[in-house]
Amino acid sequence: MTVVRPFEPDDLPALWALAHLPDAGVTEDGSVPVPLPARRVAPTGPPDLVDPSGTVLAAGGTLLVAVDGDALVGVGGLRTVHDRPRLGRVIRLRVHPATRRRGIARGLMDALQDDARRRGLTDLLLDVGDHQPEALAFYRALGWSETWRESGPEWHWQTVWFHRSLERDHLAVEVRPCAGDADVEALQHVLPSASRAHPRRWAEQQAGTATYLLAWDGDAVVGHVHLLARSRHDDVVGALGATPEVESLAVVEHARGRGVGTALLGAAAGVARADGASSVGLVVDHDDPVVTLCRRLGWTVRPGLRPVVDGERAAYWTLSLPSAAT
Repeated sequence: MTVVRPFEPDDLPALWALAHLPDAGVTEDGSVPVPLPARRVAPTGPPDLVDPSGTVLAAGGTLLVAVDGDALVGVGGLRTVHDRPRLGRVIRLRVHPATRRRGIARGLMDALQDDARRRGLTDLLLDVGDHQPEALAFYRALGWSETWRESGPEWHWQTVWFHRSLERDHLAVEVRPCAGDADVEALQHVLPSASRAHPRRWAEQQAGTATYLLAWDGDAVVGHVHLLARSRHDDVVGALGATPEVESLAVVEHARGRGVGTALLGAAAGVARADGASSVGLVVDHDDPVVTLCRRLGWTVRPGLRPVVDGERAAYWTLSLPSAAT
C-alpha cells in the first residue's frame, strides 16, 4: 500500500536517487529497480531537489513523498509564489518509472491541493517541459488549464504553464493567441461586439502591437483578454515607460467564477514576461468586479496614476513580473 506523508531528512538519499533518473521523453520503465539504490552524492539540478530542507521547507513550503513499503516511489512539493500570498506553485512532481499508472501521482496531487486549501490558497500553477509527454497528458487529464508557453534561446523545448482554481468549480481551458478570422467569428458569436472590437484586436496582433489571447473549452471559446505591447495612455507611458498593458478581459456567463479569468490574466502575464517585461498594467476602477480577482493574484494599485477611460478617471494596477516564477 502506498502512503503519502511529509518528507523527512532520512528520505534524502532516496530522493536524490529518484531525481537522478531521466525525466525527458517517455520514462515509464518497469525494469528500474524498486527500491532504487540510495544515492549519497547530490545530483546536479534544481536546489529544491538537492537541498529541499534548506529551500522548500525553509521557505515555508511543503514537500511530500509517496512510500510503498520501504521504497520511496514519488515526490511532490508546493510553495507560495513571491508577493502573491494566495497563489501556490506545485514543484518537482516525480514518480518512480516502475510504479506508474497506480495512482501515485494523483495521490500526491490530491494531498498537495488539500494542503494548499488549508493554507488559504485559491489558485495553483505549475510548469512542465513539452519534452515530457507523460507529464503533459497527466495534468491535462486532471483538468488543469494550459495557460501559456515560453522558451529560451538555450532551450531545446518549451515550458508549458498550467493553472488550476481551488475555490471554484474549475473549468479546464486552453489559452492561446487568436489564430485568424474563424476565431474572430467564434468570438463575435459568444461575446458579440457592435464596435468590431474583435477584428480590431486581431489586426493589432497581426501588426505586432498586441496579443489577443482566447480561452477555449474544447472547441468553444469562453473568454478573451487583450495584451498591448505598451500602454495606450500617455501618462502611464510617461511614468512607467513602455509597459505592456492588459485590457478587454471578458468571460462568457456560464464560465464565470470558474478560474477562466485567472487563466487569461496568467497567460497575459506569461506572454509579457517572455517578451522581457518586468511588470504589466491594467486600468480598472475600484467598483469593477475584476478588482477582487486582481487583489487575489497580487496586482497592486499604482499611486498617482489615474488614466482617463471613457471620459472617467480609473485606477491603474500593476503586477510585478520576476525573471522566473518564484
